Amino acid sequence: MSYKEFDQSTDVSTQLSVVNEIIPLTGTLFSGSEFYTKTYQNVVSGSALSGGFWQTVFDGAPASISSSALVDLTYGHSTASLLAGYSETFMNPEKERMYKQMAQILLGNKDSIFTFNSVPYNELFFFVFKRRIFKDEIKKGALSMDIQLTGSGAGTALSFTDAGGASAFTIGSAGDEAAVFSGSTEIGRAYYNAGIVAVATGAFIPVAAETQPHWSGSAELTDTAISGNIDNIVTGLRNHLNNVQFQNQTNLHSTIYFCRALNADFNYSTNSSFVDSDGRIVTTSGTDNQTRAYATSVGMYDINNNLLAVAKTSEPIKKSPDNEIIFRIKLSY
Repeated sequence: MSYKEFDQSTDVSTQLSVVNEIIPLTGTLFSGSEFYTKTYQNVVSGSALSGGFWQTVFDGAPASISSSALVDLTYGHSTASLLAGYSETFMNPEKERMYKQMAQILLGNKDSIFTFNSVPYNELFFFVFKRRIFKDEIKKGALSMDIQLTGSGAGTALSFTDAGGASAFTIGSAGDEAAVFSGSTEIGRAYYNAGIVAVATGAFIPVAAETQPHWSGSAELTDTAISGNIDNIVTGLRNHLNNVQFQNQTNLHSTIYFCRALNADFNYSTNSSFVDSDGRIVTTSGTDNQTRAYATSVGMYDINNNLLAVAKTSEPIKKSPDNEIIFRIKLSY
């Protein structure tokens, strides 16, 4: 059997192509009926049960075998938060643990503080999208969220986007990341490779009511964060989400191998029919006594000559000393 080594400088090249699809998550999935949402419970102390650490939104009934999880929603605050200093803050350790967990994943240190535009934020909502829908990453510059606060008219609805993320992203502990804006104000961060979006709770305060941080006219977000569990806070968030939309991205990595059979290469076959009973090479055609082989496959081997992959041709290709062949083999993953 004949082998030929690749020249890494001329015979091998790599390329990256991407596939995107739009993922629209409508307000119906988030708000109103609990039909699409799964909640959890944990033991706070002794046998006392309380709310879970997060809620999961599905595209159907959570118990249905045909439904799929879309996103986890949670809330957390740091030990530096004023809310953490109140003795009456309910499930305070659990809220701090969620903040620390996200800091570990996204910032590389559980004791780090999320900072947007040089401003530290100690109370955050987290949208943790499932890999099934965001694939390899969230496409930069294609994220949007629409929030309805209360009533109608100016100052009661907000839109969050990662406008400019395609060119303004930076690389952090969790990979590519960029700012999320409400208008021109940076209020969060999109962590594209992790599929997570962090949004400051203060982003949900209308400009006209900055001194009264309300979900609505009768329920303050701050009060809920103190007296309620994580479920109470996340339910308030869900009930105000009109739309969440982004494009996912699948990265297709390809390596192209140029397998060159020059005129003096691969003109013989190990097939028993290539020689006669006396061991003499049989010319397969013509009257010029040149050997002719017909290639039907190309084998890819490692440095120890172990077969790794086989590429098949659509039809036999003639190879003889008077011609050369280049097989272009593309491996995608």
